[in-house]
Amino acid sequence: MAATDVALWVPLASGALGIVGALAGVGLTQRATRDREDRRWERERELDQVRYERERLERQRERRAALYVDIAEYVQDQQSILELTTDEYASRRAEIPNLQHPDRLTARVRLYATPQVDESWSALVRAVEGIDWEWTEGDINHGTHGSWLDPDNAAVVELDKAIKKLQSVLRATVDEET
Repeated sequence: MAATDVALWVPLASGALGIVGALAGVGLTQRATRDREDRRWERERELDQVRYERERLERQRERRAALYVDIAEYVQDQQSILELTTDEYASRRAEIPNLQHPDRLTARVRLYATPQVDESWSALVRAVEGIDWEWTEGDINHGTHGSWLDPDNAAVVELDKAIKKLQSVLRATVDEET
């Protein structure tokens, strides 16, 4: 009877070990699969973060480029106006360009521009205000061809300097970012 009992337990023990082994194999496989999926998910998340950062930087570059073009157009307009207001014989412009208001540009400069562009833009805005004051309250020359400011007027010199500085800073900034 003892031999029969051993004979019964051996197949049962072998079967139980087989079942335990199969379950352990499934568990280990699932764990390995889960770990592999977690690593894959982490890699995808990191790639998504890199993609998001690239896209964010690209959008920022596009916004800055659009801002710098708007600033350059505004600066060119101020330069043209300055040339007209300092030339006794200049003919007046027939058409005023469609440009953004300086306050809108200032808001965008504060959001997107580099500190150097911000500083140069602020100097230009102050210089334009100085010219506006000179034109309304200052020493204006009147002649048969119209009114004009002297080219050596302090406000004219300051605006000319601010225009040249901002143009230089814009060029340098654009060169750095490309």
